[in-house]
Amino acid sequence: MVYIKVNKQLLPLKMCYFFIFACIGPIIGFLPTIARQLGYSLTTYGVTMTFMSVVSTISVPLSGVIVDKFRIKKILFLITIFGLGMVSLLFLFVPKVPLDVDTTELKCDAETIFTVFNENNLQITNNNTYFTIESYNNSNEIITCKLKCRYAELCSDYEIVNLKNQSDLSDSWISTINDIKNQNKYNQIELTLKLKNMEKNMEKIANSYVFQVLSVQINDTQLLSPTCQCHFKTFCHIMNCSNNRITDIATVTTYRGNVLNLYQFWIFFILVATYWACLTTSTSLINPICLETLGEKSSEDFGKQKCWASIGWGSFSIFVGWLVDIFSINKKDKDYSPVFYSSIIISIFNFGVANKIKATETNKSEGRWKNMYGLFTKYYMIFFCIWTIFNSLLHTIVTHFLFWYMEDLVSANNDHSQRAWIKSLQGLAQGIQCFGGEIPFFFWSGWIIRKMGYGNCMALVLGAMALRLYLYTVIWNPIWIIAIELLNGVSYALGFSVKMSYAKMLAPADTLNTIIGFIGLFECIGESIGSLLGGYLFDTYGGVWSFRFFAVMSICMCFIVIVTNYFGLTKESITSKTINESMNMNFKITNNEVDKKI
Repeated sequence: MVYIKVNKQLLPLKMCYFFIFACIGPIIGFLPTIARQLGYSLTTYGVTMTFMSVVSTISVPLSGVIVDKFRIKKILFLITIFGLGMVSLLFLFVPKVPLDVDTTELKCDAETIFTVFNENNLQITNNNTYFTIESYNNSNEIITCKLKCRYAELCSDYEIVNLKNQSDLSDSWISTINDIKNQNKYNQIELTLKLKNMEKNMEKIANSYVFQVLSVQINDTQLLSPTCQCHFKTFCHIMNCSNNRITDIATVTTYRGNVLNLYQFWIFFILVATYWACLTTSTSLINPICLETLGEKSSEDFGKQKCWASIGWGSFSIFVGWLVDIFSINKKDKDYSPVFYSSIIISIFNFGVANKIKATETNKSEGRWKNMYGLFTKYYMIFFCIWTIFNSLLHTIVTHFLFWYMEDLVSANNDHSQRAWIKSLQGLAQGIQCFGGEIPFFFWSGWIIRKMGYGNCMALVLGAMALRLYLYTVIWNPIWIIAIELLNGVSYALGFSVKMSYAKMLAPADTLNTIIGFIGLFECIGESIGSLLGGYLFDTYGGVWSFRFFAVMSICMCFIVIVTNYFGLTKESITSKTINESMNMNFKITNNEVDKKI
């Protein structure tokens, strides 16, 4: 008979890791595509996430200082969990930005011409990839579209064209304008057109599609083969069309004006900022709680606890991504409500579990700040902080822009089946990140660090990230990203374990929360740079060249780490003997003792 031994003291900690990251995983993963569906550009999203890094820069070290000074670690932890659930509820009511832009032209003289401007060019590589209508339609197909057009009171030309058996649209147009004025209605006219004989006209109007109008229905009057004695031109917005491809081409998906003037943007911004503050504070508190609970075994067993965060993130990303696709069947836009409802439910369970965790409050210590100042002036600590910035920057590029890049690949392939199940594919990619990459490396991170040393592990993390970023650029089918995400174990999980265990080893007595908070500060600096620079590069040069740029950055930093380790200019490469010695001292070493050990 097999007996499973369960450490009841660590069980709430494992469950708390699971619930926190099951809550935040789907929201963080799908936030870029949620912002895209709301109408924001890559640049706008990148700048927004840069400000989120500023929020993290303030909240992470501040929370560490507060809990060390006032000893309210558990209370603050519970408040942030409650905040995650509340903000998830409010996310359900975030409005989209106004995108009703006139993207079609109706011109009437000897014949009536309807022009659709292509508003959705995609730039995946150096060449633009245009949508095509020809592959979706037969040249003899008659298309019916309902429009909402502006009206013009005067015609530009009064030449009379006498053509038999054709209806005059200008008379009905002027009559409709007069009716609208008399009834004080909104200054737009609704039309229904029947179109035929389309062709792409790149000479007269670049990047547009031109149609011949067979009939116009206006004011319950149908005009066949309409012409105009009084020539006019107006711009229209497509309300619906029998050919969905025409609607897709003419629909503006990104707001082009100043988003700072939109109340919709400020609602989105404030909710994301609040969520980010709760997210970063809760995750920065759970790590020192775990390290203090483990005590002497922290460097060996931290990854074994943290792997439950990957289980929660991965499993719920797959499940919620599948739910989003199921809820979105026969809908024009993706329905992201399962993302937020799941976060609310999980937060409720997490609050109950977190309440059972026994958090060890730090003791007040004289000279704590003096010891910390001495630590951060050491060259090995400065180099460690620089490595932390680059590691965070590169991970931010993957977190914020990978899903956006996947959707661009789907659009370039023009594959309807991929588009229908893209959220399931994205959720599966996050699942592979966690189950295939993070969990094994979190579990074995203690053994790897002991065998290789901290400095060599830092170089390995950057090298794996460079390979990962480059591989994104050589694939054409987004399904291959699932295989690439296996590298997330080396590029993220191992790097995270290195940061936490190394900070634990170096932290002076009773300063662990503050030290981890300041390490989080440098992570936030990397996030802000990655969000701002990534948003600009992806919007300007596309995903391929942007990922290659950051791959080169990663391999250069990897080379610097290798060189500094080889010449002994840094002392991060800690041997197993040093680790055991630091464990025997319960990791409570002063700044002077750190100098001696290094």
